[in-house]
Amino acid sequence: MRLIEMVLSTKIVKLGNSQGVRLPKSLLKEIGIVNPINTPVQVSVANGKIVISPQAETSRLMQRFAGFDLDDYFDNSHQVEDDWGDPVGKERL
Repeated sequence: MRLIEMVLSTKIVKLGNSQGVRLPKSLLKEIGIVNPINTPVQVSVANGKIVISPQAETSRLMQRFAGFDLDDYFDNSHQVEDDWGDPVGKERL
């Protein structure tokens, strides 16, 4: 990881009903944002500073299973194994 300090002087501007700061692509590229339009970011406040960092992308499948408790599922599902009968060929069990 490179430790490069980049200092940028800019102004807060009005963007619709909100306020914003315009960031040059070169600055975003330093934190790994190559295609900035609609890229999700995390904005936080730490030690009196606003911190903008790339948000880890989560697949839609992982989003669907967010909060899913596998242990709870197996503890409460009451599923039983299916009996497919005796082997009829060269199956290995």
